[in-house]
Amino acid sequence: MSGVVGSLRRSGPAFCCGGVALLLASLAMARALAPAGWNLSVLPRVDSATRLGALARTLEPGIRTVHHGAYDGQFYWGIAVDPLAIGELHGAFDKPSYRYGHPLYGWLGWLLSAGHARAAAAGLAAAALLSMAAAAIAASTLGVTRRRSGWIGLFVALSPGLIVAAGDDLAEPLAVALLLGGLAFYLRARDLPAWICFALLPLAKEQLVLVPLAVAAYELRVTRPARALRFAAAIVPALIWWTYTRFTLGAWFTTGDTALGRPLQGWWRALVDARPSRLTEYSTSAVIILLLAVLVLAFVRAMQVRGPLELCYLALAAVAICLAPNATVALSTALRNTVFLVALVPFILLAARSGRSSRNIGSGDDQAQAPV
Repeated sequence: MSGVVGSLRRSGPAFCCGGVALLLASLAMARALAPAGWNLSVLPRVDSATRLGALARTLEPGIRTVHHGAYDGQFYWGIAVDPLAIGELHGAFDKPSYRYGHPLYGWLGWLLSAGHARAAAAGLAAAALLSMAAAAIAASTLGVTRRRSGWIGLFVALSPGLIVAAGDDLAEPLAVALLLGGLAFYLRARDLPAWICFALLPLAKEQLVLVPLAVAAYELRVTRPARALRFAAAIVPALIWWTYTRFTLGAWFTTGDTALGRPLQGWWRALVDARPSRLTEYSTSAVIILLLAVLVLAFVRAMQVRGPLELCYLALAAVAICLAPNATVALSTALRNTVFLVALVPFILLAARSGRSSRNIGSGDDQAQAPV
């Protein structure tokens, strides 16, 4: 009996964090659902004025398209209906090769909707809610693995960027769940589930291909070449998929991406374009400055430690430095495009100090019970 109680006590914070994340994601969705009569098909925000909107109304006559405020969730809806880009729908995308470069969230929507186009929006909504809960639980598990409290999962559950993404039917919650879950498995020396998470990461967001490569670099650094090769091979499924889309859609996924530019250009514009004429614009500048300060602080700490999580952070930070203005000027977009770094921040800044050899990290010898 005492063992059961102890197990519940250890897992309690993780499930509480997951519940908080689930609640906040539901509230974010409710903001869009309430004015639309609680019709789930409004969540992808399919543009009514485009060919995609016309095809959507043909496939699902009751779909709620939008006149203003269409967003990227509509393309995940399209992938949930046409997962392999062999139907008619993908031809109506703005940038098909780019959109199919990160199809995993749409695939999950297809899976949860059992391949029925009329249930695709519901499948994506379920995927978003499950992903938010999974991300918070994974953060809590990673915190315990890193000898910290399981309540660290609240940092992810309360992440504004993730909450916004969940409400907009976007892939960031799924990607963060895979990122933190993969790292937790890796640090516990559970290589198979870690490999699966790392293999799925680039299919959720392309820049996350850097994560298994960073882990492989760390394994080489501590002279475990066989394990390094194993984790480097996690990028192979993504390479196969990207090659498939290259020949199916006629271009590499990089041809449609405009989110990257010159280093720091996007962040400079984010500060300069927030004109000091309204209180909200002062607040936007303050939030961006605070965000950048925290990310820089974590960057400095990661440069000092250079463990596997720190190398992943540094690799993803290099991408964030080069974000273009269209990825940073809008505060919600800036928060969403930095969620991977923000999710890693508490594990970087609150890393437990110990005398363990770096060779033991990821070998299963670094597990410990954390205070809850």
